Amino acid sequence: MGNIENDAIQSLAASSSSSSSPELAAFLQFVEEHGHRVAQDFAANIDQLQELFLGAVHQVFQLAGVTVDARMIISLNRQGKLHIESACAEQKQIEELFASSRALPALLKLLSIQSAILDGITSLHLIAGAQEHGDNEKLSQIQQAYRVCLKGQLSHFYSV
Repeated sequence: MGNIENDAIQSLAASSSSSSSPELAAFLQFVEEHGHRVAQDFAANIDQLQELFLGAVHQVFQLAGVTVDARMIISLNRQGKLHIESACAEQKQIEELFASSRALPALLKLLSIQSAILDGITSLHLIAGAQEHGDNEKLSQIQQAYRVCLKGQLSHFYSV
């Protein structure tokens, strides 16, 4: 175990010294200063895209005479097609409507990408600000969100 622990300590030291590189420091400074504004711009754009997507879905449903009263969860499958996760009486008809639309999957894909970017910017802004100001409480919250699951060959890392 001594050799592995020494390797880990050396890797930690190398990572710590690389985190003080001028490029990374400049990037974190930029995120600290401008991240909030960039996040606000993305959030506003996402709000507009969400309204556009919902309006388009409702219009497609209205033109096809489809009424959905139950909760419906829509996502993109691996092929980039709209997928209904929750069962409903009109599912087959709705899936046919979705299959004939090129705009709806493209809008949902754009929404998912921009939401992921917004999450990243928000996290970076939080981390940069916490590091810059020595906010140990925020850093502790961030550190507590990272987990290691030990399951033999299926061991993995994840964030909550």
